[in-house]
Amino acid sequence: MSFPLFDLYKDLAVAQSSPGPPEDPTKADEVEARTLRRRLAAIAWVPGAAGALALGGWSGSVIVGVAAFVLLAASLWLFAERGDRLAGLIRRSRPTS
Repeated sequence: MSFPLFDLYKDLAVAQSSPGPPEDPTKADEVEARTLRRRLAAIAWVPGAAGALALGGWSGSVIVGVAAFVLLAASLWLFAERGDRLAGLIRRSRPTS
């Protein structure tokens, strides 16, 4: 048996133990953008996993299903962690000939 609100107190202590946002405004914006991309990737995981499962079932192949899961995980990781770099590569101006 625990004291009332003791679990809430432990959760609050864990939440406050994480480092706060950086002092530099540019780095703070980068951290906020990465956090948003991570949340969007977490939301997209559920329908993507259902789609990978449906694709594997529809094709009748375990290999296709596993490949879809691996592709989904890799693409969501790239979006969440390297989204700013990928956007920079896409927006990069092409030299005109």
